[in-house]
Parts: sequence; structure tokens; C-alpha cells
Amino acid sequence: MSVAWKDKTITSWCLEAVPRSERKWLSFLSLRFGTVLCNIIAMVCFAWAMEQHHKGFVSTDGLGESWAGINLGTSTYGFIWSTIFLIVVFCNCAVHPGVIIAFDSLAFCAQVITICFYLNELVGYHLGGYGTYTTYDGNKLYGVECLGCSVVLFAIAFNLLLLVRASRACHAHRKTGKMETKHSIDA
Repeated sequence: MSVAWKDKTITSWCLEAVPRSERKWLSFLSLRFGTVLCNIIAMVCFAWAMEQHHKGFVSTDGLGESWAGINLGTSTYGFIWSTIFLIVVFCNCAVHPGVIIAFDSLAFCAQVITICFYLNELVGYHLGGYGTYTTYDGNKLYGVECLGCSVVLFAIAFNLLLLVRASRACHAHRKTGKMETKHSIDA
């Protein structure tokens, strides 16, 4: 009996790592793949925007390049974390839900903070547009920056959902640990 109960504990402990036995793997993988896809798109957008600001086609007193670089960093972190996690899941390795909480909350908080500052920087465009030195079209840069901000907002939502799911799995894992301790004391 303890073997069957122990197997149930292992399945519960691996809820976020190997959710196939729980029949929740499709929603779990779609959230994680959505996070990866949003972060890839954001990385491309912010890398291109950072390069355009760096070349000096537009004048934004240097902050455009800096904030694009910071958002590029947080998007890269989200991409790397989600990709490593997917590789671990596909190798059928177990990951404690607490680890998922830690890394997803770091991605969530970092992206929320940096995107808020970046959106504040984009207010300058609305107040007078980017000052251009050449015949460069600043609307194209602005559109790419808006696309990058949009997909980061989706990535933030995906990270929040993954964080909530991991929190629920960690709570279930903690409760099963207490039950295991109670059963060992009773025996």
C-alpha cells in the first residue's frame, strides 16, 4: 500500500514536470510554448529597436537604446528559462514546483518592471515623435517597439499563469508531505 501511495506522491511531485499522467500536459505545454514564442518575438523586436537607436537614426536622448537593451535582457531570460524547462520536461526529469515558482516569479517581476519603464519611454513618441536626423521613418521603429511591448505583456500573463499553477502544485506537494509524515507517525 505504501508503494502505491508513494507512487501517487511522486506523480503529484512531478505535476509540473511530467503532467502527462494528469492529462493536463496540453494546457501546460501550450502555456510554456506561448511563453517561449512571446519571448522570441520580443527578443527580435527589442534587438532590432536597440540597433536602430544605436545607429542614431532617431534622437531619444540615449534612453531608447538602454531600455530596449534591458527589455532584450529580460526577454532573453524568459526564453532561456522556459526553453531549459521544456528540455528538462521532455527528458522526463522531475522539477520541484518551488523551483518553477522561483524562476517564473523572477521572469514575471523583471518583465513587469522593465516593460513599465519602456512604456513610459514610449510616451515621448506620443508627445512629439522621434526626432529623425535623416529621412528615416520613425513610425516603423515605433511599430516594432509596440509589437515588442505587446508580446511582453502576453509573456507576463503566461508567466503569471504558470506561476499560479506551480504555486498550486507546490501546495499540493506540501500537503502530501504532511500526510506522509502523519502516516509514518501512525504506523
